Amino acid sequence: MTLTTDANSPKDEFSLKLKDEHLFPIINSYGGKSLQTNLKAADETIAKLNYTNKIWNKSGSQWMLKHLTCSQADGWLRLRQIGAEVSQKRKALNEAKFNYLKKEAEINIKREDLLDASPAKSKLLEIEILELEYQTSEILGAVEGALKEVQTYSGMHDTLVETLGELTEEEFEKAQTKGHIKRAMQQSIREVRECGRIKTGNQEYLEQVGVSVGYALTLIEEFLSQEKELKVTNTSLLYDFLDKVAEELEPVADLQLEIFGFDKDTDLSLTHTPEKDTD
Repeated sequence: MTLTTDANSPKDEFSLKLKDEHLFPIINSYGGKSLQTNLKAADETIAKLNYTNKIWNKSGSQWMLKHLTCSQADGWLRLRQIGAEVSQKRKALNEAKFNYLKKEAEINIKREDLLDASPAKSKLLEIEILELEYQTSEILGAVEGALKEVQTYSGMHDTLVETLGELTEEEFEKAQTKGHIKRAMQQSIREVRECGRIKTGNQEYLEQVGVSVGYALTLIEEFLSQEKELKVTNTSLLYDFLDKVAEELEPVADLQLEIFGFDKDTDLSLTHTPEKDTD
């Protein structure tokens, strides 16, 4: 094993030029071949398919993020989900960044140790450097995938904000009632389709919002009858129904708070107002 200088490295740092056949003893393997031969073939296959990592190096495709991850019935709830997903990506990117920097520092330390190491220690250090270099390349691949997702969420955020209008915490609080009515009704529709009734969990959800479960069931049965009669092939009728129901039932949330003994008004002193932020 030898340690050579990589002339193409932007930092002109040392780069290890070791092959698997140099790391393992010569032993027989499957197919009547040596382990070294099979390792070489596997390396070639991995290299050939390496381009696929650039395609699915993220947790979800753009289609999945738009259709599945952020599929809430209400725009504000979709926006909230986008914010939550980006927050998680921010944490992951920061962890990856510092993990990468630490491993780069470890590599440099081990390269310095190589200068005075014995032959046996040099072999171990070179293998450890190889391992760290492999780990850093894996980290960079994951970072690239996360960056793709962040950019996708950014585009989703921008188009969604255009439809929502002013983006403040006050507006978000005001939109909560309709958002939760839509969600409770949508989940209840699925249950009525499945078993003909609204189950206990969504009954509780509807009651917490302030909606009569009996009235909700009546509306849902009417909607499902219309959906079947019209033979709709998309979800436009569903979301139109949810919008209308949320508009109709929005006042019941205030009555529910009155029953609970809570103030229905949002405390604006506790909301985020960007233009009034101070350092």
